[in-house]
Amino acid sequence: METALAQAIASVEGRFGTHVLSHGAAVERRADERRIQTDSSLDALTPGLAAGAPLAFVGTGSTGKVGLAYRAAAGAQRDGGSVLWVDPCATFDAGAAQRSGVDLGRLIVVRARSRDDVLLATGAALRSDGFRLAVVDTGPHLASGSTRIDDLAPLVPIVRSSPAALLVISDVRAARLAIPTFSFARVAWSQRFGRTSGWTSLVAERALFHFGALGSEPSDVGMRRELLERAG
Repeated sequence: METALAQAIASVEGRFGTHVLSHGAAVERRADERRIQTDSSLDALTPGLAAGAPLAFVGTGSTGKVGLAYRAAAGAQRDGGSVLWVDPCATFDAGAAQRSGVDLGRLIVVRARSRDDVLLATGAALRSDGFRLAVVDTGPHLASGSTRIDDLAPLVPIVRSSPAALLVISDVRAARLAIPTFSFARVAWSQRFGRTSGWTSLVAERALFHFGALGSEPSDVGMRRELLERAG
């Protein structure tokens, strides 16, 4: 019996990776202890990005989803781990990442050229003990080299058994893949002194971010409910 069990475990680990099997109590404890905080309103909506869990930030451009992803990367590094940033469309902004607290010395950016390259690089990071977070920025919708969330389906069983979290940034929601998603949307925008500024919301206006100018770093205003209570 023990021999058959050992053979079964070896077979599963050989196919899916050495982190794929663990006791249920260990998985629960790891998820509770290893959460990535963004120091933003996102942490009030969810306990944070958890080890072994996927999450998607979805919304059009200039709504703050990438800026919040930089904060998540900085939070992962504060926990002592490294971060992989897969960037098929070469949109990663090193300056903005640094302003959000990211240590570029512990960040690896991969310019994946194809879906297979994205899956290979991200899968390797999720199977490694050295990474706390793997970010896949799918790039602007319809842009050359962009990847869809649905294309990342093979990564879901890998992240479920990983010591790292998976964060996907996309302009478009998944059509078939079931993945927890936070939606970003513009609330109010205006032109002032030739510059566009305004507000963007996270999860149906439950949290608000303000942009002093389009393309600038967002400032986290807080939870909508709390803002309404203060205004009242």
